Amino acid sequence: MSELRSRFPGGATVLAAVVISFPLMYRSARGALEQVDENLIFAARTLGFSEWRIFWKVMFPAALPGIAGGGILAFARGLGEFGATAMIAGNIAGKTRTLPLAVYSAVAAGDMDTAYKYVMIILLVSFLVVVLMNYFTAKERTYGKRGKKA
Repeated sequence: MSELRSRFPGGATVLAAVVISFPLMYRSARGALEQVDENLIFAARTLGFSEWRIFWKVMFPAALPGIAGGGILAFARGLGEFGATAMIAGNIAGKTRTLPLAVYSAVAAGDMDTAYKYVMIILLVSFLVVVLMNYFTAKERTYGKRGKKA
């Protein structure tokens, strides 16, 4: 692990975030893909679509709001990761330090003004995540209503 840190210090940070947030993305994407109406898939098969084309032209667009929502949740989870990042990547300023680690370091150093600035950035990003989740949820509901009427 120390070789990974020395060669790709930012890569270890990304690895920690991906490992921790992947289950959120996976569960959301899987749930969204399972909710795709089977009649659409059967109709695509009767039209002669290959399985790849069915996935990319039918299933993926229908599940996109759920997949995007999962991606946003995974990003937010990765952004807030503290423990795995500290253990895998360390806390190197300018290389592997994430916002939660920066808040911790600023508080530990007694620099509360900097810590408050970092907390404000985290709050703004969290607010943006909530707005985006509401947007994609509303879009998913709109798609679901259109699909039921047809």
